[in-house]
Amino acid sequence: MLLIELNVMSAGKVSNKLVDICVNLTDNVFSGKEDSIINEAKKNNVSKMVLVGNDLNSSKEVIDLAEKFNFIATAGYHPHNAKDWNSKSYTELLSLLKKDNAKAVGECGLDFNRNFSTPEVQHKVFMEHISLAKEIDLPLFVHERDAFHQMHKILKDNIEDCKNIVVHCFTGTKNALIDYLDLGVYIGLTGWICDDRRGKHLRDFINIIPDDKLFIETDSPYLSPYISRKEPGVTSAMKHLNKPEYLVEVAKEVAKYRNQSYDYICEITYQNYLNFFEVNE
Repeated sequence: MLLIELNVMSAGKVSNKLVDICVNLTDNVFSGKEDSIINEAKKNNVSKMVLVGNDLNSSKEVIDLAEKFNFIATAGYHPHNAKDWNSKSYTELLSLLKKDNAKAVGECGLDFNRNFSTPEVQHKVFMEHISLAKEIDLPLFVHERDAFHQMHKILKDNIEDCKNIVVHCFTGTKNALIDYLDLGVYIGLTGWICDDRRGKHLRDFINIIPDDKLFIETDSPYLSPYISRKEPGVTSAMKHLNKPEYLVEVAKEVAKYRNQSYDYICEITYQNYLNFFEVNE
C-alpha cells in the first residue's frame, strides 16, 4: 500500500472544500454562463478552480477569468491545437505565464487518439512547453491519451529539471499508473471513474496513488460523472454536459474505491492544490 498520510490540518481547516483542477471555462457551452456556473459550483463546496488554457486566445481568457473569480489559470496549447503553434507562440506564452495568477504551463502533451495535430508536431510543441516550464519555473499540466510510452520517456528524460508535473485526466492501465508514479508525478482523476462502461477498470487500482499525489477534477464540460447513471433525477443534460459542481460525485467515487472518507479526499486534494500550485488560501 502506497498511501501516505498527509498532515492536512497543518494548513488550517479545509474540510469539505473541493478544488477542481481542470475547468475549461472558455468552452463555447459555458459562454455567457460563467457567473452561474461558478455560483452553482460554490454552492456545492467547489471553492477553488484551475481554469485551463488550450491555445493562446483561451489562455488569455482564462487568466482574465481567473482574475475576476479569484482562481488560478494555466497557459498553453492542448495537443489538438499544436498545429497552431508558430514562431511567436513561445514568447507570447512566456509573457502570459508571468501573470500572477498563471500557475502552470499547459494544458500540453500528446494525444494520439485522433491526431488533430500530427504526432511529430505534437512532440515538437510539447518540448517547447517543457522548455517554458523550465525557464519560468512553473509546473507542467500534462494531457496524455494513447501515447503513454512516448510521454513516459519524455517525462523521464526531463523530470529532474521540471518543478512539478501533473498528468491530468488519467484513464490508463495499472502498469501505466505505476510507471507515472515512479517518476513522482501527480495524477488527476475525473468523472471517467464513475463511468461503468469506460472507467470501471480504474476502480481496482486508484488506491495505489499516494495521498500526496492525488488530484480530482471535472475536465468540464467533458466527462460527466453521470454518463452511465440510471437512477431517478439524472437527466440527459446532466449526462452530456459536465459542470464543476459535479466534482462532488467524482470525490465520492474516488473516496469509495480508495476506502477513504469523502472529507479526507477533500482535505488531501485541497492540500495538494496548495502545494503543487504554490498558492495561499
